[in-house]
Amino acid sequence: MDLSIGILTWNSRGMLKDLLDSLVEGAAGTEHEIIVVDNDSSDGAAEMVEKEYPHVKLVRNAENRGVAPARNQIGELARGRYVVFLDVDTLVKPGAMKTLMEEMDRHPEVAIGGPRLEYRDGSLQLSCRPFPGIMNIVVEGTFLRDYFPNSRLVTDYTMEKWDHAEIREVDWMYGACFIVRKEAWDRLKGFDEGFFYLYEDVDLCLRAKREGMKVLYIPTATVTHFLERERRSVFHSKISNHIRSILRYLYKKWTYRPGTAPAV
Repeated sequence: MDLSIGILTWNSRGMLKDLLDSLVEGAAGTEHEIIVVDNDSSDGAAEMVEKEYPHVKLVRNAENRGVAPARNQIGELARGRYVVFLDVDTLVKPGAMKTLMEEMDRHPEVAIGGPRLEYRDGSLQLSCRPFPGIMNIVVEGTFLRDYFPNSRLVTDYTMEKWDHAEIREVDWMYGACFIVRKEAWDRLKGFDEGFFYLYEDVDLCLRAKREGMKVLYIPTATVTHFLERERRSVFHSKISNHIRSILRYLYKKWTYRPGTAPAV
């Protein structure tokens, strides 16, 4: 099997339906399976999948396990050569999954790939980043970015000066859509479940790079992503989880050594 396409949902029935419908053309030309993990939704999302999408493998969690643990459930069930993780607030453009797979086949040294992300109006979402340091996190998560939009501290981190039509090795990309080589996934032992929310994608790429693997931006595949993550402040309703994730990421960035387990 080519691809195991995994989607995590929590009270996102409408977006989940739209995403599953987009995969009809988005995953055309590939041999694939679709796995949906429902994190104890109360909006009938799981029931909808059972009724309207009987071909989808559904996992129903009795509680909201968070992003990393639920995505690891997908990885454990995956039978494909590649595992694709999709955020529920995405739509897959026609042929995107096949393009990602073919590009990964052409680059066997690459462990993780990601497509061009677009907003719903078709404009580019700046989704590639170098690994952040403390100042990047402070500037991105506060009002300081608005006061210094042309500072190199901002533009070097957002990579906005670079032509995003070019395929390129990067440090990390938004995990709204990741394609991960299954053998690399197994070697990395999945996402670190200490990240309940945010930074689990940064950490996965960090560990891949520390293990000598590559992360590749693949702009010939396109996925629409509705969340403006790069404008999200640290000051929001999930601030405690966000701060814990930041501290965990920074600790691992300073201390991680190849061959260690994902959790610390």
